[in-house]
Amino acid sequence: MTRPPTPRLRHFLAVAAALVPATALWVAPTPASAQGTTTSTSTTTTSTTAASSPTSVSLDGHGWGHGIGMGQWGALGYALSGQSYSWIVGHYYGGTSLSTSPDSNIRVRLVENDGNDVIVTSASAFTAAGIAVPAGRAALMHLASAGTWTVSTGPGCGGPWTQVGTASDSQAMSNGAQGGASPTLAATTPPQAVAVPSTTSPSATESQVLQLCTASTPLYLRGDIEGAEINGLERTVNVLPLESYLQGVVPSESPAYWGTLGSAGAQGEPQGFQALEAQAVAARSYAVSDEESPSSQGGTGEYGYADICDTTACQVYGGMNAESSTANLAVQDTAGQTLLTSAGQAAYAEFSSSTGGWTAGGAFPSVVDAGDSVCVPSACNPNHDWTASIPVATIQSAYPSIGTFQSINVTSRSGPSAADMGGRVLQLGIQGSAGSVSVTGSTFASEFGLKSNWFAVVGAPSGGVDGYWAEGNDGGIFSFGAAQFYGSTGAMRLNKPVVGMAATPDGRGYWLVATDGGIFCFGDAAFYGSTGAIRLNKPVVGMASTPDGRGYWLVASDGGIFTFGDAAFYGSTGAIHLNQPIVGMASTPDGRGYWLVATDGGMFNFGDAGFYGSTGGTTLPSSIVGMTTAGSGTGYWLLEADGTVHAFGSATAYGSPALSASNPAVGMAHTATYAGYLVATRNGSIYSFGDAPNFGGVNGQDPGYGGALLGLAVRDGS
Repeated sequence: MTRPPTPRLRHFLAVAAALVPATALWVAPTPASAQGTTTSTSTTTTSTTAASSPTSVSLDGHGWGHGIGMGQWGALGYALSGQSYSWIVGHYYGGTSLSTSPDSNIRVRLVENDGNDVIVTSASAFTAAGIAVPAGRAALMHLASAGTWTVSTGPGCGGPWTQVGTASDSQAMSNGAQGGASPTLAATTPPQAVAVPSTTSPSATESQVLQLCTASTPLYLRGDIEGAEINGLERTVNVLPLESYLQGVVPSESPAYWGTLGSAGAQGEPQGFQALEAQAVAARSYAVSDEESPSSQGGTGEYGYADICDTTACQVYGGMNAESSTANLAVQDTAGQTLLTSAGQAAYAEFSSSTGGWTAGGAFPSVVDAGDSVCVPSACNPNHDWTASIPVATIQSAYPSIGTFQSINVTSRSGPSAADMGGRVLQLGIQGSAGSVSVTGSTFASEFGLKSNWFAVVGAPSGGVDGYWAEGNDGGIFSFGAAQFYGSTGAMRLNKPVVGMAATPDGRGYWLVATDGGIFCFGDAAFYGSTGAIRLNKPVVGMASTPDGRGYWLVASDGGIFTFGDAAFYGSTGAIHLNQPIVGMASTPDGRGYWLVATDGGMFNFGDAGFYGSTGGTTLPSSIVGMTTAGSGTGYWLLEADGTVHAFGSATAYGSPALSASNPAVGMAHTATYAGYLVATRNGSIYSFGDAPNFGGVNGQDPGYGGALLGLAVRDGS
């Protein structure tokens, strides 16, 4: 049975656009039919309960591990395509060069034995803290008190034990020196109890080296085995030559059988052998860098008593148990070869099992990893692509502050843009009925056991919406998710302030409208006319586009309707005396009608827009600030400044944000499925309900945002 390479756990706005000349075209409002101005409010509902969520969130992803530096599967893929180990490491570790470093001792923390006594045996005679132990017997070194170890011997790993001596710091240090293991850090952190084999020859056999007795499989280890004291706790350290150490690392990180794959290649070995040699160079560089670098520079100098550990937190080391003749040959053929940075220091050459097709960048440039998709009969990367499913209950348990889970959305990625999905997840937002949290992609991956932080959410609430735009009171546009920035009036000198926006049906453009009816077009939004050069009775307060994006309506505060392009005129309240001014409008899905809403929630419906109720006859805590349609035009939602959402007809109330008077709601938009909606507030917060996604708010992009939002428009990604 072969083992895949070990995954690495470590180190897991507004731009001015050219103003489209606004040709004044005015369509005079006709008298309104005012069908149902302030009729029944019996259908009004409000709720703070979110719509039912799916039971799990589905993800598609790439790679296994952090993706920094070399991908082990990618190295194999490149090797089988004929590339040499020097080319492979040069590709992954850009900006480095190969050099030769002398062999030296390295101190390896054996994590599995943390907190346990150091129990050692050997088929050959050895010493423990200077006490001779006959072949076949065992020694137990126990931390009795600060700086003092007792030494006991017995017939084997399980005892029984007879105490035969005591070791102090100074005695142990001299014993270590006698054993020939000159620890790198001996001058500042002297070993306290040292077991020394009969021979330190690199060619020593299992019968000649020390065997560390552990709770699982006993470890055959070259070099010395030390006991160390850290804050009163026992630690176990293997001290051995670097090249001997690498013999236990290379096959623990990249399967030794890889060296037997492919046709005949360099050095008279199969092509796959180059992947093992690349692993040897990367592992050697990583180890030397860890030895040399303090923790502030990425090394493990914080151990003090050890240079490196034997787990994926550093790089995996399995001692002689892991060695193979093929991997040993890869170490020997690259002996001393180390990657150096331009500053002449050993490169901190991290690596991971699978990059997914692009390396993560960072200390080394991000590069395409074409080798990662390798798939030959006996070695097919199972982690180039992967899927995962996270139960919603697990997400809610991990982040209880969100309440009932609603959506999860990636808000930023690492790039490059050529990488699938736009690269690794840097930040994502998790939205619930009670609030939201923002976490890094690495944190999320670690929290839920994902193989990497390169993933996309493919099965979670989205409502067909893959992005949205938020509009500032200066005409500045903030884009989120897949919604792109196509321009704004943020840097323009406007005759009148901007008050509304509408997106084109394909999501590749948008219009902004000013209070004088001036229209500003961006992206593929075409100009069909404006009232910018007309003297209006009342200011324009909003707009809506036709379903095909080939026209739009403008609405004034007196309910006057102005039509442009293929937008048809179905009536207005322009000639009616209103109790309260109009603040918004919405068109029916087929574009053959529209609704107008007043600040008291009075509803006016025209064309095929039906009347389903209003709040016009009730006293509201705050004013209505906007509306949006629901279903196939058989209902609508109204939004109060305090965040309360009122649902009528087929509309379902999925929740309402609790807002303060200093941060009122300013607008809302429905999802493409009409099974949810988004609410925007003046200070830039965005709240999602039902199946609406949440890609963050303006104040998330700019915590110091000093403007005021006017509303938002969604991008239909269905």
